[in-house]
Amino acid sequence: MKTIISIVLLCLLLGGCSGINKERVPDEVPDWTVGYTMPSFYPVRVTKAYGINKTEDWTSILHTHSQFMTVSDLSRIKESQQDYDGYGLSLTFGIAQYSQIRYTNHLPDKVVLYWTSLFDTKFYITELDVTPKMKVLMYKKQSYIRSDGMRKSCYQTTFDFGFLPNGQVKVWLEGCGKYTYITELSPTATPNTDYNGSTHSDHNQTRNSVLKRAKKANATLIPIPWNKVNKVYTSKNYTVEQLH
Repeated sequence: MKTIISIVLLCLLLGGCSGINKERVPDEVPDWTVGYTMPSFYPVRVTKAYGINKTEDWTSILHTHSQFMTVSDLSRIKESQQDYDGYGLSLTFGIAQYSQIRYTNHLPDKVVLYWTSLFDTKFYITELDVTPKMKVLMYKKQSYIRSDGMRKSCYQTTFDFGFLPNGQVKVWLEGCGKYTYITELSPTATPNTDYNGSTHSDHNQTRNSVLKRAKKANATLIPIPWNKVNKVYTSKNYTVEQLH
């Protein structure tokens, strides 16, 4: 008996027992995801995205793909949001969501994004620190009334990132028919290549597509019209709040 007690005490002191540092999360909490939105005239490409949990010692890689020109297509967004002008951020109809490769509903301490601004081919690394206040909101069970009148329980477990043409990124938490604005982030680094090692010249074809898109719409890219770029578009069925 003394031997068993000694082993348990040793585990507690060293933190070596499996599950000691694991956060207890109800199974009903959805696995967290990310969403990306960008101005149609200033599209971006995310080349790598992952979440890190230092306490539990894991890294969760997120799915990425190369169809950001399609996601940000002006005519596609305007089909559902007729007042969209191509400069602002459409949270509802101009967003694409991506899941983790290996699912977990335990929240990361940090989300890291490697991305490229396609209109001027600049490379950025953005890091979001997931604060305790954010985690409290994301783990909070809420409810909302669906369009069919049914009340449904829900959680705000999607990180929505809105990319701006100067390297800044706006962040919301999405879920339960609402967006909760968190912060605006500056890049933590501006490397000379993207995550895969591609350089400025490797993106010439995509950059030309961006310029053709703007020309077709008679849009001017420079100087950046910040009064338009900072505008956020949502569906009337969604509300926008601030994290308090």
